[in-house]
Amino acid sequence: MNTILQNQIALITGAADGIGAAIARRFAEAGADLVLLDVQEAANTALAESLAKTYRVHTLAVRADVSSTEAVNGAVAAALERFGRVDILVNNAAVAISGDPSEMPDADWERVISTNLSSAFRLIRAVLPGMKERKAGCILNIASTQAHRSWDNWTAYAAAKGGLLAMTTQLAGQLGPDNIRVNAISPGAIDTPMNDRRVAAEGETLRKQWARMHALGRTGKPDEVAEAALFLCSPAAGFITGHDLKVEGGLLCLPRN
Repeated sequence: MNTILQNQIALITGAADGIGAAIARRFAEAGADLVLLDVQEAANTALAESLAKTYRVHTLAVRADVSSTEAVNGAVAAALERFGRVDILVNNAAVAISGDPSEMPDADWERVISTNLSSAFRLIRAVLPGMKERKAGCILNIASTQAHRSWDNWTAYAAAKGGLLAMTTQLAGQLGPDNIRVNAISPGAIDTPMNDRRVAAEGETLRKQWARMHALGRTGKPDEVAEAALFLCSPAAGFITGHDLKVEGGLLCLPRN
């Protein structure tokens, strides 16, 4: 077993399924102890227990709505009480809400921005004092190719993910002297429960359309994003900061469909 993250404490948001769960599994396999945040309490707890048993790591599952400052601060306090520190932060939690920009209600806009962008700020603010004190830390923001390409009626989602990328660049520059690295991943269309729900609502043709949009002719797997996350959060990426790693099967190489 590769123990490249042994003795590291990693906090992952949106951890119960999809990309978050895949990152949690890969990090556990690499020896990290885990703090898993999600609003899906039962699934999150089951994953934490399974990873602890399978990989013999320590885990803590916390039900937390990352759109709430109180919930985020409480979750980080629980992590610090259990483990004493957070070495790695993965901001993965997100919701997908589309809407015509001429009609989208404020409530939908604010939910996307709060969950997909402001949550990352809340988590970073909460873990940053400890990282700065130790002069060490790694922050990974899960952005999206929708921050790089226009798709109709995804204004709020694109704005949130674009904001994550801007924050990644800004913080990488500011926190470099504290030996805190800040990077991002922009996935393409990945086979996650969130995307499965879109296919169920819009039809199987959507999945085929997604596949055609990628140069590799298929959608991605959560484990493929998790491998990139492991690299960026490991010592192997020790001289990489302010970078957006596009895990997108060549989606951005092709014309928009």
